[in-house]
Amino acid sequence: MRTYKVKIRHSPQLDKINAASASVWNECLKLKEVWGYAHGYRTGVGLEKPCELWMDKHLSKTQPLHSQSIQAVRARYFKNRKGYRELRKNGNIKAKPPHKQKNYQTTTWKKSAISIKNSMLVLSNGKDVEPLEVPLPKKFDKENKPAIVNLIYNYGEYELHFVYHTEKSDKITSEDVVGVDIGEIHPMVSFDGNRTTIFNGRYIRSLYRLRNKVLASFDSKIDKCLKHSRRWWWLVRKKWRRIRKVDNQIMDCLHKQTTKFVEVCQEKNIGTIVIGSLTGVRENIDYGKRANQKLHQWAFGKITFLIEYKAKRAGIAVKKIDESYTSQTCPNCGNRKKPTNRTYTCPCGFTYHRDGVGAMNIRQKYLGCLGVPVVAAMAPPIGIRLETRCCSA
Repeated sequence: MRTYKVKIRHSPQLDKINAASASVWNECLKLKEVWGYAHGYRTGVGLEKPCELWMDKHLSKTQPLHSQSIQAVRARYFKNRKGYRELRKNGNIKAKPPHKQKNYQTTTWKKSAISIKNSMLVLSNGKDVEPLEVPLPKKFDKENKPAIVNLIYNYGEYELHFVYHTEKSDKITSEDVVGVDIGEIHPMVSFDGNRTTIFNGRYIRSLYRLRNKVLASFDSKIDKCLKHSRRWWWLVRKKWRRIRKVDNQIMDCLHKQTTKFVEVCQEKNIGTIVIGSLTGVRENIDYGKRANQKLHQWAFGKITFLIEYKAKRAGIAVKKIDESYTSQTCPNCGNRKKPTNRTYTCPCGFTYHRDGVGAMNIRQKYLGCLGVPVVAAMAPPIGIRLETRCCSA
């Protein structure tokens, strides 16, 4: 799947459409309560599918939406319930099933509700309801109709996300494996058995610092204004315009870094990428105010997602394993020692970059030979710096 984003001008019709999707979501919450009462509030995976089929028959069809748009909201509700069960299964006792009422919700159109007429994209909202018509962007592929179109509200603006099916690449049959350690300072550090590659993330960290400064600066001004006054609204809109720009810069950097990483894997004919799983890393942390802020802004989930879909498109398999103690175990002697700075130093004499040690051990752990000495004299790591546009003097 590949997604293209197009910004569209705000209109009352867009608010009405997403409000209708929210009404479907709220109805799903009520019907689930009815189902639960009728079945003694029993839970289990085996009851989810019968409940979904029953709900599909009892959902109101009076909303100004296409029937498949209504089904998409219902499917999203049960997908959230599935995610909740997986979190509980993994030990997250704080996870809750979807239970909050919504005022607005993303609207989805599937292929049967999408048509193109006179250079206009027409999205059907059901019988006797005005469709949503959007001028086609210049780069729009008129020959291939998108499989899905999503209407998403993002920081005060509406976006249409066009989702296309892409052809699958031939799967790489190579047995070469690369281990990846995802870090807060360096987004990715990889080890392919011979060479360690460090993808520098200093510029991305500077953007996060800029984002925090922008938030602090605007919030201090907003707090001095009367809530919902003219100046209050002006500052709020200006703040989120600025934040949206920084967020776009951060996402652009993450895309460039992960694309470069996958290209390097293709050049080396890597068959499998092994990523250390960081699920639950933020729970019960307390390293001080500044360190906690950095860890909570750490975009390891985004990086993992970007690597997964780009590698899949290139025919490379992606695996996740538990990365516990991989940055503390010496690849040479197997001794466990917690590093105090960016360099890992072991009493046996082994010295190397700390994140490089983590990438080595993730690869060794996947291959089932954690603790087996790698190479005592490792080649120094290669650094790949993010190429950014420089301001002219």
